[in-house]
Amino acid sequence: MPSAKGDGSTRVNGSNGSNGSNGVISIGKNSFKLQETSTEMKIWATDSNGRIAPINITNGSKLLIDGRDVEQSINNVGALSAALTGLPTVPTETNLACGLGTGTHGGDFAFSGGCASKVNENLSINYAASMTIPGQDYAGDFEDTFSARAGFVWKLGKSLKPTQIGLKDEKIIHEKISILEKNNEILKAKNDEIISQNQKLLSRLENLEHIALKFQSNPDLISATTKD
Repeated sequence: MPSAKGDGSTRVNGSNGSNGSNGVISIGKNSFKLQETSTEMKIWATDSNGRIAPINITNGSKLLIDGRDVEQSINNVGALSAALTGLPTVPTETNLACGLGTGTHGGDFAFSGGCASKVNENLSINYAASMTIPGQDYAGDFEDTFSARAGFVWKLGKSLKPTQIGLKDEKIIHEKISILEKNNEILKAKNDEIISQNQKLLSRLENLEHIALKFQSNPDLISATTKD
C-alpha cells in the first residue's frame, strides 16, 4: 500500500513497487513509472529488461481527458475534416454554390454544409461547418463535436477569361453554320429542280393516259390512225 513520508513523497510498499532515489515511483515488475517535477507529472513504462514499453489501455477501458474519450475525439476530428472536404471552395459558372457533405473515420460519422460565393472576378469566399452525430459517449462539450472553416481565394497574375475562349469558339461555330446554310440552299435548289422535273413527267404521263383512254373507248379511231 502507498504510504506518506515526511518529505511529502509517496512510496509504494511491497515486492511489486518501489520508490527510487530520483523520486520515480515504480509500480509492478514490468514497471509503470511516475515522476513529479516542479512543472509536470511524467508517466511512462518499462519492461522487465528496463527498456521503454508502450502503455496499452485494454479490455475495453477508455482513456479520458477532462471527460473526453481520446480515441473517439481522434476519430471525430478525422470524420469532421473528411466531411468538410466534400464542400465547394470556389463557385464555377455561377456566383453562389452550396453543398452538403458527409465523412467517416474510425467508425464515427459527421455531416457538413457550406457555400462558396464569388464576390468579383478575382475574389471568392467560402464558409462551411461540420458536426458529428449526437449521442456519443464521452464526447465532451459542443466544441468537441463541431468544426468550421472559412477562407477566400484571390486570383493573382494575368486573368484568362473563359469568355475570350468562348468568342473564338463562337466565331468558328458561326463559320460552320454559314457553310451549312449555303449547302442547305444548294440542296434546296436541287430539290426544287427535281420536284419540277417530276411534275413535268407526271403531266406527260397524265396526257399519255388520257390519249390511251380515248383510243380504248373508240376502236375506229385506232383503225383510221393506222390507215393514215
